[in-house]
Amino acid sequence: MSRVYDALRKLEEQTKESAREAVSPPPKTVVVPPKNLEQLLSAPVLEARVAPDDRIVVYTDRRGPGAERFRLIRIALRNSQAGKAQKVLLITSPLPRDGKSTVALNLATSLAEEGKVKVLLLEADLHRPSLLQHLGLQKMCGLTEVVEDMADPASAIRRIEPLRFYLLAAGRSSEHPTEMLQTERFHSLLRDFKSCFDWVLIDCPPAFPLADVVVLRSHADGVLLVARAGTTPRETVQETVQLFKPGQVVGMILNAAEGVNHLYSKYYYRKEMVAQSERLSTEVDG
Repeated sequence: MSRVYDALRKLEEQTKESAREAVSPPPKTVVVPPKNLEQLLSAPVLEARVAPDDRIVVYTDRRGPGAERFRLIRIALRNSQAGKAQKVLLITSPLPRDGKSTVALNLATSLAEEGKVKVLLLEADLHRPSLLQHLGLQKMCGLTEVVEDMADPASAIRRIEPLRFYLLAAGRSSEHPTEMLQTERFHSLLRDFKSCFDWVLIDCPPAFPLADVVVLRSHADGVLLVARAGTTPRETVQETVQLFKPGQVVGMILNAAEGVNHLYSKYYYRKEMVAQSERLSTEVDG
């Protein structure tokens, strides 16, 4: 009889335990960075061959007005971080040839030049990549290979000297670049990069006529627009701004600006961005 009693009691306890498990909330998911994430910071070094024609003025003309303007942009971005984290910055332009890749290179160099922060420049312009050409580097594996699991991030990222930032280039051409940026693999990569780097700058394709900006905007904490003064139509600038959430655009840089900043001022989301943009306008071409 006692054995029957013990068996019934054990069965009752198991039933109660199963009931408790059924109503208990599921454990929180803890995202643990991959083991090789720390290897990203010990990435192999590549020596860039930067010439004045490449217009990375933060390096080639460190005391010039162009370099100083990018340092002002760096200060403005740091100040905009007050109270909230803005680690992922999307750099785009309304149209091709507005100079957004040149701005991305200068901004990455400016943020990294003090050696206090870790900056990753991610080339997500898979349609017309140009960063390696600006840096005088040969083609190498990059984002495409990493997203397609043909390469590990630690083997594709390079530390660019003497500019001090890290680079994940576009890699080989893809038949479906926009679709590739929508994959879970790409989302996962950005999450890992945010946990490893202080800044992730995404060199994005132009807003028109491509759809990549719409895909990438959800990943961005902030957006920096680049337009060519006197060339980029004001209507196109307005349409580009409207692609993003109110307040997501943290500023605008006008290339080749010569006293025409006021043409663009009414398209800013916030009044303070007007004064800020006039201070931060740069004459960098590219």
